[in-house]
Amino acid sequence: MIRTTIRGIRVASLTLAGYWLMLFIATHLPKVPMPHVTNSDKYIHFAAFAGLAFLLAWSIPTIPNKRWVNVVLALAIAIIYGAVDEISQTPVGRTADIMDWAADSAGAVFGVVCYVILRQIIVTLGKAQPASPPMTLEAPLA
Repeated sequence: MIRTTIRGIRVASLTLAGYWLMLFIATHLPKVPMPHVTNSDKYIHFAAFAGLAFLLAWSIPTIPNKRWVNVVLALAIAIIYGAVDEISQTPVGRTADIMDWAADSAGAVFGVVCYVILRQIIVTLGKAQPASPPMTLEAPLA
């Protein structure tokens, strides 16, 4: 059986907290001189926010009969955070770039789509498992 908590805290929430902290630190370090490669950082933005949105969707509990609420909420949080992240980088010598935010947003969409697909695969596989026979306390007939 897969362990879903550590000392009562959901593994999804712990993973999200660590990832988000590392993402914040990485995006708020002062800019260092690097060779210029056109649009190379857009792939990094895309991947970083795909991971963030996936972990957000996994961390937000699914409400019975409203299973899309966590996905929409995760997407909204990731996109809003992408904008806040871009704006809050200016004090450390970085620039706020609308194209970076576009890459963040596209990555967030990709991340929640991956989450939805993976969740559906897991649910489908869970339903396909053969049910174990019911346990009985009676002795088998000889």
